[in-house]
Amino acid sequence: MADTNRLLELLELVGLRGYEARAYLALIEIGEASASVIASKAGIPQPRVYEVLDSLLKKGLVEVKIGRPRTYRALSPDVALNLYAKRYIDDVYLRIKRLIDELSKLYLSSVHEREPLIWINYSLDSGLEKAKKILADMRYDGFLSVSDSILDRLWVAIYERLRRDKHSILAVTIIGKDVEEKIIKQAMAINRAEIRRLPTGILQVLETDLSDVMLLTENYTMHSREWELVLIMNEIYYFGYWRLAETIKPVEVERGEKFITTHHWLAMDVALRALNEGYNVRTRIKGYRVGTRKPVVVEGYIKEIIRAPGDNVRTLVVETLSGEKVEVGGLGASIEDVEARLIELRVE
Repeated sequence: MADTNRLLELLELVGLRGYEARAYLALIEIGEASASVIASKAGIPQPRVYEVLDSLLKKGLVEVKIGRPRTYRALSPDVALNLYAKRYIDDVYLRIKRLIDELSKLYLSSVHEREPLIWINYSLDSGLEKAKKILADMRYDGFLSVSDSILDRLWVAIYERLRRDKHSILAVTIIGKDVEEKIIKQAMAINRAEIRRLPTGILQVLETDLSDVMLLTENYTMHSREWELVLIMNEIYYFGYWRLAETIKPVEVERGEKFITTHHWLAMDVALRALNEGYNVRTRIKGYRVGTRKPVVVEGYIKEIIRAPGDNVRTLVVETLSGEKVEVGGLGASIEDVEARLIELRVE
C-alpha cells in the first residue's frame, strides 16, 4: 500500500490528478481491462470513469481497443511518460510565460511611493538570475568582481549584453590565484570587456550605470540603488580591486571605436590606452559644474590625463572645440571644473 501511495503522489506531481492517477496505475497493474473493471479496481465512480479514460487517451498514456465493451491498456511507461513529460513541460512553460506577461503588467503599473533601499535574496541561484537581468538592462557600462566560478555562471549574460551594444563596456576583476583556462578563452572573445585578475579578495560585487549595485555572497545576494552605497562600492572597487589587479586582457581600442561610460576612472583607462597608441580621443561629457552644480556639456579632445600621488585625484584635461581647457573629475570632484556623470569617447 505504501508503494501505491507513493506512486500516486509521484503521478500527481507530474499532472495526473486524483482519478487519472488511480486509473493509470490500475491499468499498469492489471493490463488490458474494460472501463467497469478499471472503475472497480481504481475506486472511480462509474459515471466518471469514461471522462477519466478520455483524458488519459488525450494525454497519450493509454490506448483503446474498439469493441463491445471497449477495452483499455496503458502504453509502455518508458515511452508514454517521456512523451507526456515533454508535452507537460512545454505546457507549463507556456502557462508560465502567459502568467509572467500578465503579472508584469500589474507589477509595472503598481505605484511604489518609496521603494526599499536594499533588497536581500537568500538564494544565490535566484540572485544570479537577477544579476543576469541587471546585466541585460545595463545601458552603458559597469564593473564586476567575482570568483571564476561565479563569472562562469554569468558569462553568457555578459557576452550577450556586450555583443548587443557596440558602445558599452564592462570592467571585470576575477578574484583568485588560478583562473580556469576556459574563463581566459571566454574573456579573449569579448573586446568590450577589460579583464583583470586579483589573487585575493572577498568582495564579489556587480554595479551598472552608477545606479544598480549587487553584492554576491555564498548565502545571499543584496541589491540596492541607494546612491551612497553606489558611491562606496565604486571607491572600494577602484582602490581595492581594479587598481591593484593584473590586466589579463585590455579593452581593444581602434580608430573609429566609440565608448560610453558613467565611470570616470574607466574612461581614463580607455582614453590613456588610446593616447598611448597614438590616437586622438574626442569626447562629449555630461556632468555638473563644480561649485554651482549646474548641468554642463563639455565637447572637445582629451589632451592630458593627470593622476595625483596616491591616485586620489584623477583628472581628464579636455581642450574644447573653442580652445578652452577644462579639467574634468569623477564622482565628488572638488578641485576640477566639472564632475562627470556620462562620458562618450571616440577614437580618431
